[in-house]
Amino acid sequence: MLAAVLLLLVGTADLARSGRRFEAARVAIPLAWLVIALLAATGLGTPWWSLLAPLVIASAWLLTTTTLEHVKPPSGLWPVAGLGAALLLLLAIDTTGQSASGFLVQWHADAPVDALHQASLTTIVLGFSAAVFLTESSNVVVRASLHRTPPVAASGRANKASSSGGPDDIDLSAADLRGGRLIGPLERLLIVTLALAGMYPIVAALIAAKGIVRFPEISKDGPSGSKAEYFLVGSLVSWSIAVAIGGLLWISAHG
Repeated sequence: MLAAVLLLLVGTADLARSGRRFEAARVAIPLAWLVIALLAATGLGTPWWSLLAPLVIASAWLLTTTTLEHVKPPSGLWPVAGLGAALLLLLAIDTTGQSASGFLVQWHADAPVDALHQASLTTIVLGFSAAVFLTESSNVVVRASLHRTPPVAASGRANKASSSGGPDDIDLSAADLRGGRLIGPLERLLIVTLALAGMYPIVAALIAAKGIVRFPEISKDGPSGSKAEYFLVGSLVSWSIAVAIGGLLWISAHG
């Protein structure tokens, strides 16, 4: 349960601070985290003291990452590595799901839908938390990886832009290939859902379709190939996140 709580804490916080809603986020994040803690404690029977670990890790995530598209992440990809390690550790040592009790446990036991009984409550909660994380938090990870892309070619083109102003001399940023902020989460959610359902040919077709749709835009790239590099890096990182989340759900369901 603690891994699911951690993903939900991170996911809701990133949604609250996405865009430029910083003032609202200062109130929304503590309230959201309080609600999550109450639900975990009263609905799942998670001990209060065990919630301290995901709360501390989620707080560290907030301090070392950013949801701003044009701002370089202060700590690079280290928070991503730390979050991944924390999730694996919590999945390995957490036993709170085995003694879960509360109104959410009772709801799961009395649910009229057979599909809900086939999956454990831990897997259901983890799946919901993962869906929240796959929205804005995954975009944070993708942008962090794009900011690490070598900017040499882009800088050279920026210098040309100051003199010529040509259409091919526009500096690239992590916000290029617009629409990715919405397309990315939908793509990841589809990949995880289809993969867990065993529809691997459709997953392959979805990945191929993205390349086909983006091909006209990438084919217009300049000699530096910066836009193609951004597309490849962003797509591979996005797909890797979907695979990792799918793996966590599979481990939860079969572990």
